[in-house]
Amino acid sequence: MSAPIVVGFDPDGADDAPVTFGIAAARYTGAPLIVAAVHRGHGEAGDSLERVRTRLADESGVSSELLPLESHNAARGLTDALEEADAGLGVVGATSRGAVGRAIIGSTADHVIHNARCPVAVVPHGFDGGELHSVGVAYTPAEGQEALRSAVVLAQASGAALRVITVLHEGIGTLGSNREGARAMQQLPEEMASQHHAAARAAVDAALAEAGAQLDSEVELVYGDPAESLLGFTSTLDLLVMGSRARAPRRAVMLGSVSRRVIGASKCPVVVLPRDAEHPLRDLIASRGTPPGAKPL
Repeated sequence: MSAPIVVGFDPDGADDAPVTFGIAAARYTGAPLIVAAVHRGHGEAGDSLERVRTRLADESGVSSELLPLESHNAARGLTDALEEADAGLGVVGATSRGAVGRAIIGSTADHVIHNARCPVAVVPHGFDGGELHSVGVAYTPAEGQEALRSAVVLAQASGAALRVITVLHEGIGTLGSNREGARAMQQLPEEMASQHHAAARAAVDAALAEAGAQLDSEVELVYGDPAESLLGFTSTLDLLVMGSRARAPRRAVMLGSVSRRVIGASKCPVVVLPRDAEHPLRDLIASRGTPPGAKPL
């Protein structure tokens, strides 16, 4: 049986976006769904729980469970639920809006991502589902290999186009580079871009061959601020896949400034892949494949 998808749901909140994403992901992958409703034991959570329970019951073809959890710390309660379920994918929501009109990553999502042993999807406020036409992946040689493989499998299973995005900065090289502060201006920007593009294209071709996939794929290389550049792409993507930092401890996600900004302000769901995860995303998808007639995310 597939490792379950565990969704963090705030019964005291007003946003069902994580539940919406979790239902779609469960339908798409065939994995069982657990909605962990973490509340503090006060307030009127009953109506919200009943609404979600009814919604899950109406989802034919999805094996689901509503799991009410009482905890004074929502982040710890959800992290414990992920651990106890041996989850294959965790789902959390970003906070509704930041001071500048953008969603921001809240303390619950931050804590869960840092302690996850499985991929974690962060779903923007108001996400209401939709077809999966375009899967993007933030690719870097140092930390983007598993993200690339996972994005290939997602795109192959859904028939979506694959967009492989590499962001270059004239001063420091590639997004996520460990050479921060170093300068490599002996080469012209055009030469650097050509080399990065060729390397990324070769990595994509290798990942496609490994998966036996034939799909539309495009390598997109841009210069600019890494976070702002990736955020610009999220308005045209249905899903973005990112890896964790290469220097992260085993089985932990370390959010750098780029990852934090992208996750907090993305216009589409973002899946973050921990290094050495217990359940790589490609295993979650590959465990069943796409059921006939399944709806994409």
